[in-house]
Amino acid sequence: MKIQHLSLRNFRNAEESEIGFSPGVNVICGANAAGKTNILEAIFYFAAGKSFRNCKDRELIKFGCEKGQIGIKFATQNVEYDMSAILNKSGRRIIKLGNSVPLKMTEYIGRFRAVIFTPDHLSLVKGSPENRRRFLDLAICQSFPRYAPTLNEYNRVLAQKNALLKRGNVIDELLQVYNERLASLAAVITVNRRKYVLKLEEEAKKFLLDMSGSKENLTLNYQSQAGLFESQDELKEKYLQLFNEKAGYEKERYLAFYGAHKDDFAVCINKKSARMYGSQGQQRSIVLALKLAEGELSAKLTGEYPVFLLDDILSELDKDRKEYILSRIIDRQVIITGCESEVFESEGKIFVREGKISY
Repeated sequence: MKIQHLSLRNFRNAEESEIGFSPGVNVICGANAAGKTNILEAIFYFAAGKSFRNCKDRELIKFGCEKGQIGIKFATQNVEYDMSAILNKSGRRIIKLGNSVPLKMTEYIGRFRAVIFTPDHLSLVKGSPENRRRFLDLAICQSFPRYAPTLNEYNRVLAQKNALLKRGNVIDELLQVYNERLASLAAVITVNRRKYVLKLEEEAKKFLLDMSGSKENLTLNYQSQAGLFESQDELKEKYLQLFNEKAGYEKERYLAFYGAHKDDFAVCINKKSARMYGSQGQQRSIVLALKLAEGELSAKLTGEYPVFLLDDILSELDKDRKEYILSRIIDRQVIITGCESEVFESEGKIFVREGKISY
């Protein structure tokens, strides 16, 4: 998977930009707030269908404009594709492949794949469960596009249930309808996340052992309120039982406290909690291993490596970790921001100033 070209129209601080990329390492240089991260954000939009900054589409549009547009040209399996996205202040967006009709999420997710690594990911080990769930869901959606509509449907029904609970005087029959649907969807989500974590652990374990000279062994333990059952049907029944048992508790607090939206995975190093007992250096090594493992899994599941996007991450790492991550991805397409252009060798250097591009 290689991205060849990116176009921006009224996206963030870019009025109009055209950017070409080499198939190897590309370095995007510029001062703070120049617009470097915006380039990675636009690229990753086509991989995830949203910004990795977890913001709304209307926030991506240049201030004072009613709409913005981004487009990429990329090659996968030796076939070239064009994708475009039009973002509107109204919230309606249009995503197309070439001159196709507007695509649904299930029709474009997974066509372009990328691994994003930002400074925020350095808190993946010690941060909130929400960060780890988001990491899993984005990775799974790219390799298994059919997972995305299940996740969206779960969030939609969960919002309906929360709205019902928030009103008070809950209609039990309607609550049961929501719980039955949530139990079915939660079972699918938990099973898929658990399977992915098992594969992720296998790959990440290799990277961490390599980085630590075989001294640090990584384990990932998936955690669900419904437990971990082999059968999806069994898990569905367990979720429904849990919802029914906790219905009174949720009514009293006007919020859904149970379900797949509370899942998490614990990260352990040498059988101890990395969050509790891992040093900062160990935690950073684990995050590197997880992101590299994400790329490896993408390649194994889809047949080719994704594009690697590194947002100002090398400045956050010490010399050894910086050299390690570059040694592992140097033969793939990499787009890096925040590097010193005069000391970093690359095939392509892109300079950004106030949203404008030069080479």
